[in-house]
Amino acid sequence: MALFPMFVDLKDQDCLVIGAGEVALRKIEQLVKFSPNLSVIAPAIHEEIRILAQSYPIRLLEQEYVMEDCENRFLVIGALDNLGEQEKIYAACMTLKIPVNCVDSPALCSFIFPALIVDGDLCVGINTAGRAPAVSSALRQYLTKIIPFGVSKLIDTVHAIRQSEPVGKERQEKIIGICREFFKLSSDVTH
Repeated sequence: MALFPMFVDLKDQDCLVIGAGEVALRKIEQLVKFSPNLSVIAPAIHEEIRILAQSYPIRLLEQEYVMEDCENRFLVIGALDNLGEQEKIYAACMTLKIPVNCVDSPALCSFIFPALIVDGDLCVGINTAGRAPAVSSALRQYLTKIIPFGVSKLIDTVHAIRQSEPVGKERQEKIIGICREFFKLSSDVTH
């Protein structure tokens, strides 16, 4: 069954990644784009995560995690290869009513981490309900190539109109016309 795509504001939200290897790195690279208050806990931290922490405010805790680390978090990512530990993280988060994603274990997820396309304020999330992440990833790569250049500018233009003109049919028709023209022109250029 398809999952409902819900976009949430992670800015300054307290998020935790348990684990700091290659899989954690992929999740962290996506999370930092949304400015969370991000903590990473693991006995050993991947060098590329350390490098990310020089550019983004990531709190690195080089230690074993304890279940109490999950408390009061906005969301938790369990990026461990150990299924038993993932099960413990999932159970703790479910008890605490904290959204949790245990990587590569769809049965241990209350949400799916989508394949993302992020360009300024444009964010496209793709998922297959955890059934085929490789399909999501391949589709992300495909769609990234066909999104026309200038979408960020279009978003800025439409936002400016929405901020400066009164709500109503005239404003809506103007916005729809600008969007249709943009995508028509973009289509003409690519074909």
